[in-house]
This record gives sequence, C-alpha cells and structure tokens, in this order.
Amino acid sequence: MPSMPALPEINSNHLQCLADDDYWMLQDRERRLTDWAFEMRGMLGELCSSSQP
Repeated sequence: MPSMPALPEINSNHLQCLADDDYWMLQDRERRLTDWAFEMRGMLGELCSSSQP
C-alpha cells in the first residue's frame, strides 16, 4: 500500500484574512477530504489483504 504523503502545514497567520464563514467552510472541506482519504485507505487495505493468497 502506498504511504500517505506529508501534507503542507498552513500557518494560522495566512488564514486571518479569511472571513469567518470562509474559514469554517475551509475547515469543513478539509475534514471531509481527510475522512474520505482515510475511508479510501481502509478500503485499499481490505482489498490488498483479501487478494493475497
């Protein structure tokens, strides 16, 4: 299974210019992407382990 890439860190100073609604939308987007990535990784792990002899 491929390893997960290291994601770049975002300094909180860069987010101060966002409106509150935009910030929370970005947070929700990040959470959904993370949840999806972990779900896909779990599925890939199951597929890889079930296809081995």
